[in-house]
Amino acid sequence: MPREVVTIQVGQCGNQVGCRFWDLILREHAHVSKAAVFDSALSSFFRNVDSRYSDPAEIPLGDGRTQIRTLKARAILVDMEEGVVNSLLAGPLADLFDARQRITDVSGSGNNWAHGHHVYGPLYRESIEEKVRQAAEKCDSLQCFLLLHSLGGGTGSGFGTFMLQSLEDLYPEVFRFVSCVCPSRDDDVVTSPYNTVLA
Repeated sequence: MPREVVTIQVGQCGNQVGCRFWDLILREHAHVSKAAVFDSALSSFFRNVDSRYSDPAEIPLGDGRTQIRTLKARAILVDMEEGVVNSLLAGPLADLFDARQRITDVSGSGNNWAHGHHVYGPLYRESIEEKVRQAAEKCDSLQCFLLLHSLGGGTGSGFGTFMLQSLEDLYPEVFRFVSCVCPSRDDDVVTSPYNTVLA
């Protein structure tokens, strides 16, 4: 039985890393599986949907030999500056993402952990919880959440840690894995060390 992974990409860095993550998954699967079938390996990270309808119909895994119609990543895209998410949704992998599974703002967190955690976190709490619930309901057996973010910026560190706390409260029995990018020693953002400590 497949176990699904819901990926949550937070902040500029998390969404840029996420873009490469999805590209790599598709390349590796194409290298291993020459047939275009929706198998259990793909179902861990993707949904197979029939996109001919306005509300795409789910195509179940079945016996693991179902043809791929349209793959949709089990992903939620979050950034308080909409530029990176918009470029993802306009790029070569745009069809992979469900535009309804994104949360953006225009002003950003200003490289400030407190702004991401204490301002945007409570402001978007209900919205993010609803998107996570929707993603979890589309899973047969949710195994874990994978959070991609950075520790140096405001949205990645502040909103990212807020998300981790919310996931622990809402889904205590589901594993939470984090892939975080730490700032370099010569980072040009003056608040990076503080954001990292607080995250």
